[in-house]
Amino acid sequence: MIFVMDVDGTICFNGQFIEDNLKREIKRIGEKHQIIFASARPIRDLVPVVKDFGNKILIGGNGSIVSINEEIGVIQSIAHDVFLKLKELIVSNHLEYIIDGPFDYSAKVSPDNKIYRQLDPERLAQNVKMDDITEPIKVILLNLDDDMFEHITKALAPYSAFLSINYHKRENNIDITAKNINKYTTLKQIIHMASYVAYGNDINDYDLLKHAKQAYYVGGNKAEMPFANVEYIDRSALELIKSLKNIE
Repeated sequence: MIFVMDVDGTICFNGQFIEDNLKREIKRIGEKHQIIFASARPIRDLVPVVKDFGNKILIGGNGSIVSINEEIGVIQSIAHDVFLKLKELIVSNHLEYIIDGPFDYSAKVSPDNKIYRQLDPERLAQNVKMDDITEPIKVILLNLDDDMFEHITKALAPYSAFLSINYHKRENNIDITAKNINKYTTLKQIIHMASYVAYGNDINDYDLLKHAKQAYYVGGNKAEMPFANVEYIDRSALELIKSLKNIE
């Protein structure tokens, strides 16, 4: 069986590492089954958290980038003309942001934001000027108060035909990738028609959980993922371990 696991908020609760007891259980599963990590993080930021598992397949940037046998490949970047509009939106509204390229990034983010400590934790890449990102795979707009969140939502509406946009109202963030790019669409390019079990925790995982043979929604409620194939798990390493121990 193939197990596809989101990372932050699903199996990693501190933004930096997976707890040892949970890590042991995931490794046990990996001895008999294939595990694919599918994260909102770019590959650059995903590897430090999951490097102990030796995975041959990683999906990053909400499906916009993959690593297969340590070879990084971009699935789809944001179109140049649309990216220009996003940059204008960022500059004119003085927004905090992270723009990921295939490896380097451009960022203006408060150290108080939890994403800050996840950003290039091993200092592998460079924080470059916005205009130096020529192949943008993902844009995150950060720390949006209620009024700005509504304003940016309306401003992005005309570009919905060209972008996949996830609105994280609880976190005051907006994630943006190219149209029809998400964890599920990229997973299907890799595993084709094979069935899989999925673990996720937020709207980024919606399609991934919806199409799984069996899905586990960590820390959420039924109204957010109202699928018959979904079980709901409290957000804790202990609860995850309980669900994994039933797997042979």
